[in-house]
Amino acid sequence: MPYFFFDIHDGIHVTDSVGQRLPDLEAAKMEAVRIAGSFATRPSMMGSSGGAVVVVIRSSPNTVVMTVRMAFNIESPKSPREP
Repeated sequence: MPYFFFDIHDGIHVTDSVGQRLPDLEAAKMEAVRIAGSFATRPSMMGSSGGAVVVVIRSSPNTVVMTVRMAFNIESPKSPREP
């Protein structure tokens, strides 16, 4: 089984130096989506208006095989004007 590394960019760059053994690139993609989605469950990590997280999947130190980008936008409706 190949190793895949998941670098996270969310305003701070975190390089994965350990990696995970996964069956194939499809499994690595699902793991990257899970990682990115975990930020949605912790809104405090995204700021008051949202943000974005990027998970870069590598198969070796210098080989990027896929990038997963997830954006979160938080919008509030405008207050109606008083007459």
